[in-house]
Amino acid sequence: MVPEYILKIDEHHIGIEVSKLYKNEYRFPTEMLASGRKYSGVEVTLNKPHGKKVIMEFVLKLLLKGPKQYKPFVNQVLQRFTWLDLNDSLEILLLDGVIQITFKNQKPRKTVDWLPKIIQLDPRAMECLIERGPDYNLELMRIKDSVINLLSDSGSPMKDYLLQWIEDAEIKDQSGAVIADCTSFKKYKSIVLSVAYYVNLKEKGSKLPLRYLSNQIWSQPGLLNNYKNEIALSAGITLDELNSVFLPDINNTLHAPLILISPVEELQKLVVKLIESEIQQDSILFYINEMNCCLQRIGEVVGDSTESALYTFLQVYNDCTERLVEVSSKEVQLSILNDLKYSINVLKKEILKIGQIKQQFELIVLKEIGSGSFARVYRVFDPESNTIVACKVLFPRSYFKQVYGNDGDEYILRFKREVRLLTKELRHKNIVEVEKIQLEGTPFWFTMPLASFSLEKWIKDNHDASVDQRIKIFDQIVSGIKYLHEKDKYHRDLAPNNILLYETKHGLKVKIADFGLAKDPESVSFRTSLSKKSYGQEDFTDPEQLNNLADSTHLSDIYSLGALLYYLLSSKLPKKRFYVPVMCQSVVMKAMDKRGRRYQSIYEFEKDLNDCIKSLGN
Repeated sequence: MVPEYILKIDEHHIGIEVSKLYKNEYRFPTEMLASGRKYSGVEVTLNKPHGKKVIMEFVLKLLLKGPKQYKPFVNQVLQRFTWLDLNDSLEILLLDGVIQITFKNQKPRKTVDWLPKIIQLDPRAMECLIERGPDYNLELMRIKDSVINLLSDSGSPMKDYLLQWIEDAEIKDQSGAVIADCTSFKKYKSIVLSVAYYVNLKEKGSKLPLRYLSNQIWSQPGLLNNYKNEIALSAGITLDELNSVFLPDINNTLHAPLILISPVEELQKLVVKLIESEIQQDSILFYINEMNCCLQRIGEVVGDSTESALYTFLQVYNDCTERLVEVSSKEVQLSILNDLKYSINVLKKEILKIGQIKQQFELIVLKEIGSGSFARVYRVFDPESNTIVACKVLFPRSYFKQVYGNDGDEYILRFKREVRLLTKELRHKNIVEVEKIQLEGTPFWFTMPLASFSLEKWIKDNHDASVDQRIKIFDQIVSGIKYLHEKDKYHRDLAPNNILLYETKHGLKVKIADFGLAKDPESVSFRTSLSKKSYGQEDFTDPEQLNNLADSTHLSDIYSLGALLYYLLSSKLPKKRFYVPVMCQSVVMKAMDKRGRRYQSIYEFEKDLNDCIKSLGN
């Protein structure tokens, strides 16, 4: 326990009563129990104008389970709150007779050196809090309302069972054995509401992560997982059936949680835009107005959970924005904006300590759907948008250092460049778009729309697809690469698993993904634009690129397009082109020929392909 996390009290304070324990062999007392002289009730203490109600309620909730050792207790609270707030809260609770603290004397032979040892509820407060147990009749009415709302249009026989469970205040299986009742209220409520949600989602053909549902019901991500067997038994289904609707997650196996507090990120982006742009007086007023909107959203999200942190930030924010408008020196304005940026980072850290806020924004990772040389792609549920998306997560820096040594940072640069290309430079209907981005702390990640399948998966599952379908897919790939080349950029990693297909009511929509190897001649980084390493998926990669990535040009993409065309038309790997010909075989062979004999532009390639298809049609 670091020194500043040790609660110090004045044992002679008029509001504190102490009793000390002495032992014959020691000159000074060995222990001291401190408690408040006056007690006015827990509610009175919680509702004083100190702004500490949320942290006090959290402290009391922990202490209701029994006395706590001081060190682990403080460490647990500091995962959500600051030491300053905790220190103030403990002093108030102690003086108001709500808690008691036992102190141990570190040097009873020589002097008095009190160190907190045990923290517990004062018996007066304990009596009050125990009396504040749930009103079961009220709770049952609320549960009934929830069930009726969820199943108002349902014809499932489970609806009658659920209402009967609420009427009887107990849940029985088909043999009549009691599974749960109100004496184990968390278990009872969890089963009833989970079964109701299961029926509702099953009838709508929808799915939700169990972690998300647990957050909604209890603000505890793992609680419902404790009752999975009982939920399945009560609903008369198997665990596999339950998991098909209440999706399991793998959050606990990740290197770090994937959390992004949207309104705070938006505020930070606005400040960064001001820093990077030519600061003009009219633009300052515009951005301040936008930042005010973000602050309003932050207040709505956090409520009073971070009241002191938000109050401190608002003081800094108001001071910075006032000075920003008043001063005319660009240098001073830039200094003010950097101060504001730093304060936003501090606010972010404080907000991320609040479990309820983390649960509201943390991505729920359902499963891994792909892995490359420097990142993994996961299927995740975004609780903020209530949608399932894909999330590309960079491996931790330690991995790159261990595997690649000093070259490890190159992979981090590649990831950042991919994000920059997809967010700031590339906008096309056939290039994947990025949604949320996290490039601070670890790990780095970004989200994108979840594809129905990759081209590789589609080919495997659609051997009977028509030539017309296949050509329509290829035309969209060409459209995306043509746009890329017009922007003087090259993909360099075109392969079936990097071509994503989305099912829409208008047919298949194709998007090109994975720009980790994309070449940008305008890149300021020598290492990312002129890498000497060999990369690419061999069957679809220009041989010259495999020998030296730095030698790759737009001709490398044309080679890959020829390989993809063959793959689409034959459902076979491109190396089979010498033995199994396809329609437009001459186009495939020229696209994959040596560079000097290859198509020299994508327009040349596209024209020959279109002419070939027309001639075959005639």
